[in-house]
Amino acid sequence: PEAKADPCSDFGCQYNCKIDKGSPKCLCEDGQQLAADYKFCEAINDDSIGPCATDNGGCNQTCTNSKGSPVCSCKDGYKLDDDKKGCNDIDECATDNGGCTHGGCTHTCTNTEGSYECSCKDGYELDDDDGRTCNDIDECATDNGGCEQNCTNSKGSYECSCKDGYELDDDKKGCNDIDECATDNGGCTHTKMDMN
Repeated sequence: PEAKADPCSDFGCQYNCKIDKGSPKCLCEDGQQLAADYKFCEAINDDSIGPCATDNGGCNQTCTNSKGSPVCSCKDGYKLDDDKKGCNDIDECATDNGGCTHGGCTHTCTNTEGSYECSCKDGYELDDDDGRTCNDIDECATDNGGCEQNCTNSKGSYECSCKDGYELDDDKKGCNDIDECATDNGGCTHTKMDMN
C-alpha cells in the first residue's frame, strides 16, 4: 500500500497545521488568531481575549495587547516599576516641577495617591483657575476686617488701627477713646476738656 501524503505539508500554514476531521487546519501561537485566509496568523488586539484577559496580563494597572504580548502601563501620577508590570505613585511634591517649588504649589504641596494637592498659609487662598497659586486675601475688603476704625491689609495678614485720639483695644480690633486730660492734664496749664 502506498503511504498517504500529509495534507498539512502543502496546505501553506504560517506556523503549525493539524488534521481535524480529515482536513488540514492551521494553528497560531499564543496571542494570535487566524487571519481571514485561515492560513496566516495575526495578533489578537482585543484585550478581553488576548494576553491581557488573564490576570490583566500580570500588569498592576493597564494592560495593552501588543502583537500578542502584554504591555503594561500606568495611569497619570504613577510610574512603571523596573519589573515593567507594577506601578508606583509619583511624589510630585519631591520634584521642582519645571522650576516651580513644591510641585508647582506656591506654598504647601501634599502628595496624594496618583496626584497632589496644593494648599495655602493663613491669610492666603488658592487660585481657582490654576489650583497652585496662593493669592493674598484682602481681609479689609470684607466688613473692614472686623476693625472698628482703620484696616490695613498686608501680605497674608492685616492690622487694625485707630484714628488720632483713640487707642487699640486689647482685642486688637476695637478702639477706645484716649482721655488726654487724665495724663499731666493733657499738657495744659489750665483745665482742659476731652473733646472726643
